[in-house]
Amino acid sequence: MEIIERIPFRLDPDEVARLLRFNPSRSGFSSLEDLIAVAATQAKLKAVYEISYIGAKNEDTVEIGGVVFRSRVLRQNLGQAQKVFPYIVTVGPEIERTAAASGDLLRQYYFEEMANLILGIGASWLGEKLKDRWGFPRLSSMSPGSLEDWPITEQPKLFSLFGDVEKTIGVKLSDSLLMLPRKSISGIFFPSEKGFISCRLCPREVCPSRQAPYDEKLAAEYQKKKISLD
Repeated sequence: MEIIERIPFRLDPDEVARLLRFNPSRSGFSSLEDLIAVAATQAKLKAVYEISYIGAKNEDTVEIGGVVFRSRVLRQNLGQAQKVFPYIVTVGPEIERTAAASGDLLRQYYFEEMANLILGIGASWLGEKLKDRWGFPRLSSMSPGSLEDWPITEQPKLFSLFGDVEKTIGVKLSDSLLMLPRKSISGIFFPSEKGFISCRLCPREVCPSRQAPYDEKLAAEYQKKKISLD
């Protein structure tokens, strides 16, 4: 297991401006640069990951690091994999506290959205780090709760691979299995020649986190595909 205490990141002003539709006259900040500076100071981007090996496979289960996960899609994606990389990335609680204490809905929105952006940067950075270190042409990722096929109830299993996650990087699960701090993400990086994005199998029409359009044909293929148990 490796703990990364500080993931480097940079917020691009043009990207932030497009994301937020920043209006300095309403924001309480004299400029976008001032807002970015506060967010960058508050965000404490860190991660933990593990190198885990694939064990027994069944029709809709796969053993990872000695823990059995139930998901037909995950099982198919790991069909040829020998090792994978479970991970947890967090922005930390400080930026959430700043957003909550802002006393203004627009400013809170700005901080929340920038925290999401920083979290995505952190997850991408970790994926690139693992890809380069292990020489994989491409890594894809799946997260518990991203698909009905792999529900949020699988989250404790993923956390069990790391021991005391709250002690290592300050992330814990709530009674409803949500991560705290909220600006955290967990999942499994795995080698994938074609690439995989969970959104392509998700028919939910309204989703602010969507990264790719729903592909009905691909979703049907995952349902019908015969799985080899070799």
